[in-house]
Amino acid sequence: MNEPLTFQDALRQAKSIWIGCQWPTQFGSSRLNLEGLRSRQAGIAEKATRGEESRCWGGAAIWLAAVEHDAALAGELAEQAVRAAQAGENVEAQRLLGEAVALEQKYREPIVYQPLLKRFEQSIALQSCCS
Repeated sequence: MNEPLTFQDALRQAKSIWIGCQWPTQFGSSRLNLEGLRSRQAGIAEKATRGEESRCWGGAAIWLAAVEHDAALAGELAEQAVRAAQAGENVEAQRLLGEAVALEQKYREPIVYQPLLKRFEQSIALQSCCS
């Protein structure tokens, strides 16, 4: 029987799930599917191609770098939320998790940090009703 994940385990899992573009795309005039690609790879494709295709890959590299940055920032915000919660600062923890959700929401329907936020809110509700 599997034991339920601790909040920190769920955070680690969330950070490993969203590290970049992990969903189908149709980016730019070439309608590139960037799923699973990193900005570095798109930069290599930019240099290996010419003309419009090269420009499209260049734009993709910039966009992917932004996705990767926001994914890392969301992970850091979630880590800060864990520290805030451990210090008893539940409102701050909730705010930080909300920011992580908003970052993910810029790109897709939140599937990583939204469940983490809901789990945290449920644990707060459980603590207040049962303490």
